[in-house]
Amino acid sequence: MVKSFSNFTNRRFSISGNEYSANMLSFARDDHWKYLRTVLAPSYSSKRMREMVPLIEDVLKTFEKNLNKIADSKEATDATVLFSGYTMDVIASTGFGINVDSQEDPDSPIVKNARKVFAGDFFRSIPGLSTIFPLLGKMLNKIKPGIILGNMGYFVDFCKELVEERKKEKNTSTRKDLLQLMLDAQLEGHEKLDEKIEQELKLENITDWRTKRGLTDVEIIAQCMFFFLAGFDTTASTLSFFAHSIAMNPDESPNYDNVQKLTYLQMCMEETLRMYPVAVTLTRQAKEDCIIKGMKIPKNAGVMFSIICLHHDPRYWMEPLKFNPEHFSEENKAKQIPFTYLPFGGGPRTCPGMRLAELEFKMAVVQMLRKFRLVACDKTEKKIEFAKATQLKTKNGIWIKILHREEEKNICSQ
Repeated sequence: MVKSFSNFTNRRFSISGNEYSANMLSFARDDHWKYLRTVLAPSYSSKRMREMVPLIEDVLKTFEKNLNKIADSKEATDATVLFSGYTMDVIASTGFGINVDSQEDPDSPIVKNARKVFAGDFFRSIPGLSTIFPLLGKMLNKIKPGIILGNMGYFVDFCKELVEERKKEKNTSTRKDLLQLMLDAQLEGHEKLDEKIEQELKLENITDWRTKRGLTDVEIIAQCMFFFLAGFDTTASTLSFFAHSIAMNPDESPNYDNVQKLTYLQMCMEETLRMYPVAVTLTRQAKEDCIIKGMKIPKNAGVMFSIICLHHDPRYWMEPLKFNPEHFSEENKAKQIPFTYLPFGGGPRTCPGMRLAELEFKMAVVQMLRKFRLVACDKTEKKIEFAKATQLKTKNGIWIKILHREEEKNICSQ
């Protein structure tokens, strides 16, 4: 991921036969990946993060309203539904300047279709099989174009319309959200490029990509899809796993006082990501033969390493299956062996949305724990059962109760 990155720049698996998936940042290769990364990087700068805070605060108003409704009902709730709506609204607002009302309507088409993308047994699905057997994917796509997209077809249409609408708008230059950054990176006449024209451009470095080529419509739509889908599920799952951990470990529960210090909140967030890394594995592909630690890795060979195994390895973590934020105290972090903790990957190809994910996680938790407490109930699984899916996902949801802190004080005094 770092020392040999020049030989392991690319991810091993890509979804073939599908121009949108192939052009997503996650699957892009070599200079194409580097170029996409440079275009998107400003949307996650410190300045941009500060600009996002008021937008997230607007989303949090609806989030708190929903928390009040759940607490008033005194019924158990599936936290994954609550957090899915929140994260989708944050992405739509901060990245694309739109309001999709996912929190007001948890069954909205955008949330329902996003869930479908990550649901089910990935390795028995057509997209999953085409990932392992690229030739199969190409054959199937020739027989029935678009089949590899599976449930992503909805997002192709949604993002196409999003791009078309923004292009029609005037005076959008003051916007600096993700979508506008990408549209600003387009060169007139290069919205569509075939392979022959691209080869004639003779792109030798990233400057050439920026000044001679620019972004195509397909690439913009692909990144819109990627950030909607990746940002929606990962942060929502992390918040859900956090809720389960706090409900099952009341002695570790942050209260409003220690959450304000943020050090403890950071520890709780990192421990949640250690126990429940949403991306359970990482892959890389060798460009050339090489030898690492005495092992020969031939050209084009794929290397897969398990994040969840590293995070649960007793050689690196004391009682790894126990939720313990002290794993990330200042003292313990100083002893941590590098690359044993990889919730966002490592090296130049780390998750570009890491800072936004952490920001929306912390803002949601602070808002939640100011007035509410998360507790286990009869429907709370002591040990989470996981679904067979592309990422770490629960099979049955995360069921907890949400109490008003004032109500809890009254119960205790009685």
